[in-house]
Amino acid sequence: MKQLITILLSFITFISCAQSTNWDEYKLKEHWKNNGADEIEGIYIRSRKLVNCNGFGNCKTNNFTSEATFFIVKQNNTYIMSSFDDELYIYGTIQKVYGANKFFLSTNLSYWVTGESEDKTYSMYLTNSNEIVLEDIVYNQDYATATISDKFSPIYKPEKKQEIVQKQKSSGTGFGISSNGIIVTNYHVIDNATSIKVRGVNSNFNKTYRAKILVSDKNNDLSLIQIDDYNFTSLAPIPFTIKTSLTGVGENIFVLGYPLRATMGDEIKLTNGIVSSKSGFQGDVNSYQISAPVQPGNSGGPLFDNQGNLIGIINAKHVGAENASYAIKASYLTNLIDLLPTSPKLQTINLLKGKTLTQQVGQVKNFVFIIETE
Repeated sequence: MKQLITILLSFITFISCAQSTNWDEYKLKEHWKNNGADEIEGIYIRSRKLVNCNGFGNCKTNNFTSEATFFIVKQNNTYIMSSFDDELYIYGTIQKVYGANKFFLSTNLSYWVTGESEDKTYSMYLTNSNEIVLEDIVYNQDYATATISDKFSPIYKPEKKQEIVQKQKSSGTGFGISSNGIIVTNYHVIDNATSIKVRGVNSNFNKTYRAKILVSDKNNDLSLIQIDDYNFTSLAPIPFTIKTSLTGVGENIFVLGYPLRATMGDEIKLTNGIVSSKSGFQGDVNSYQISAPVQPGNSGGPLFDNQGNLIGIINAKHVGAENASYAIKASYLTNLIDLLPTSPKLQTINLLKGKTLTQQVGQVKNFVFIIETE
């Protein structure tokens, strides 16, 4: 039985389609010393565990793991994951899509059992402890199925060069949910910010207010911030409610935000469309896919249904498809609100219901803000 499980744990290998430099530990450390690194680069121990099987024997009573040493390095603007241990363990290339903590690994998946291979994409999460968790690998072969879980634990994280990590001004979108100045935005909008400013309160774009972080959900790319400025008094009553039940495919929606301000200006921008899918990229259940176009700067903006209910928070677009954007479902926002030490007073009556789109935008735009960070 042990021999069978050992074979099973090694039946899948990943072969990169990219040509990568022959890295060793010395070359990597010199590269990072001279060029700096970002949050995902480093050297990791991969722990591979068989978590489920059917048709390969009584696997559930066994607990076998298989380890290998991997590294992730940015080469020619592309992240590459590979291994020191054996060239058969080369994984492939990584693309950052959802912000600071979520990535997608593109590989050529080769099955030792059948000799067949196929191109696959897997989601990866960077946890708060800098571990990388790969989406489960599922193998199906006639009568037999198996699920393999891979986790990468850091054993060397390179330091960032001072000139590389020097913060630059950037901006996203946020929206108020309570009159005391609590604002929703994306985690990746305020991640590592040394200062956060809110612009556009009461439609005044000439004045900014300082804000502080209250609580964040890195895995779901959400943050709650609050205006923390002696010049701030309060927001007007919030005109919309938060809808946590699922919105159906085909429902009309609209998005508000401040994309590409350098060329498009500070006036709020409206895009609209429909809910294309109740799941996001690669089937992520925490997101909707929508047809409303979004651009850099839309991150953190509100997604409304046609009755003016808040149903999501914009956080990504598909770079390889037309009009495929993603929004985190509002139920994940309410989970984050529940973590606040003092519950904010949320609107319970939807003042936008039954109004035209123009009327809805006219009311809600005063509660959608530019979030500036350094």
